Amino acid sequence: MKRLAISLSVCLALAGWAATGHAKRGGGKAAPAADENAAAGEGAAPAEGGDKAAAPASESLDTTEGEPAKIEEEIGGPKSQRPTTTLSWQDIVVVPRKAFIKSGRLEVAPIAGITINDNLIRHYMFALDLNYFLTDALWVGLQGQYFVKQLSTQAELVGLQFNRTSTMNRYLYGGAFNMGYVPVYGKFAWFNRSIVHWEIWASGGVGATFTEVIARDPARQNLAFKNTALTPNFGIGSRFFLTQWLTINFAIRDYLIIDRFEPLGDACNTVEACKAGADSALVNNFIAYLGVGMYLPTKFTYKTPR
Repeated sequence: MKRLAISLSVCLALAGWAATGHAKRGGGKAAPAADENAAAGEGAAPAEGGDKAAAPASESLDTTEGEPAKIEEEIGGPKSQRPTTTLSWQDIVVVPRKAFIKSGRLEVAPIAGITINDNLIRHYMFALDLNYFLTDALWVGLQGQYFVKQLSTQAELVGLQFNRTSTMNRYLYGGAFNMGYVPVYGKFAWFNRSIVHWEIWASGGVGATFTEVIARDPARQNLAFKNTALTPNFGIGSRFFLTQWLTINFAIRDYLIIDRFEPLGDACNTVEACKAGADSALVNNFIAYLGVGMYLPTKFTYKTPR
């Protein structure tokens, strides 16, 4: 029995020593609470109708102690152990870059059009635009045109109803030097699946159109003469950007052709006489056309930072 009592005493002493060491290493937060409860029990009476003790008068409301360690724990550990990064406020872009850059690129644009304001004769135009963009909004270019005529039924009805033959010329081919500017640029959602970028442009220039007289009397067609007509032009159109090098173009352009027509009377017996007595007139030739634009080089790079 004496040995058993000694063994129990040694075990209790070791258990008490272990509990004291654990409290010193970090489990001692409960001790102040016990002391506070004891203080509350000694110095304050419980509230009426409840069994909770009032807060001690000496309790501190300052919670700043221990906050730095908590903040470091939330953001990923101490400052010395945080991962380094190269991100900065400059990497946050509010306005994205344009999806298509034209500056310094050449546009090769085959187009096809039709006259829309002459009800007697219709011309189909097949043309090629070569435009070089000095900036993203300003370009200079050349245009070459080839025309195919088609007489409408109205031209035949005029002769049948009024016993008269219309005075008309046919267009053969032409060329122009143009300059253009882009005042409007935007984008829209295509069925909520993709973003389509587009722009509106205005253009103007001057060139020449080669025309040929259509004789009123088919038997005198050998007396028809050709003209080289000065042709200023003005147009407005739009581009829709599909890829980095491909666009779809729509436009309406007015070709102001200063043309010469077959003279009236019987004095026109030779080609020279007919040309000398020709009547001059200004013709507004509106052409609506559709085409594609192919840009060279096919890719572009941004020269300025975001």
